[in-house]
Amino acid sequence: MVIEDFKAKTLEKVLDSLEVDKIGVVRIADREGTPLAEYSRKYLPGAKSVIIFAMEIFPEVVSLLTSRRQVGEAAMRDLFKRNLQFVNGHLDYEGYKLIKRLHALGYNGLSFTAGDSPTDNRFLQSAFSYKYAARAAKMGVIGWHSMLLTPEFGARQRLGAIITDAPLEPAPVQEQVHPCAKCGGACVKICPAGAIHEPDEGEEYSVDKYACAAYLNASEGCGECLRVCPAGRQ
Repeated sequence: MVIEDFKAKTLEKVLDSLEVDKIGVVRIADREGTPLAEYSRKYLPGAKSVIIFAMEIFPEVVSLLTSRRQVGEAAMRDLFKRNLQFVNGHLDYEGYKLIKRLHALGYNGLSFTAGDSPTDNRFLQSAFSYKYAARAAKMGVIGWHSMLLTPEFGARQRLGAIITDAPLEPAPVQEQVHPCAKCGGACVKICPAGAIHEPDEGEEYSVDKYACAAYLNASEGCGECLRVCPAGRQ
């Protein structure tokens, strides 16, 4: 019992050591019967917890996002891509360090690279959903544009995830008021692909992911919905 208490307290310190903006924990036993529990145990047998952590994307670079670009012109939206590379790299490094600490305590951990889970490109479906794990950890809600919305940053964050067999306890969090109904659909109005629609009752979002992906690839970049989303702005 003394050893287990020591491990529990040490695990708390391990999470506190993460240099990120936001952390959430899901206890897999609380999500029985969901894809989150199924896939967590599939990828890491014996998995007990999912750790989700986030870093802010700065509003200054988000404001430069556009799908419109003239041939040969300097595209300021590229600054967003550079910022994203740094944020993703930082999240990946923090995840690597966390797993090293878990190993030192005798636990296993599987890290998913920041914002980019292995994807089945036939159906545009990721092997592990960061946003649903984050919602399960009560870090935020899912917006009409299908992105995670947190109270601090709205949609302006990138996520990393670790599945572990360490028995972690979720911290109590306050429920978030969903901001999309008040907004009225700025993302719906701005989407150049017409891929985002107001969801029907009982739906979280209604997005044609194939139209979104086709437009994104053809324009070599977009993010209009992220740029106009008012959630998380002071």
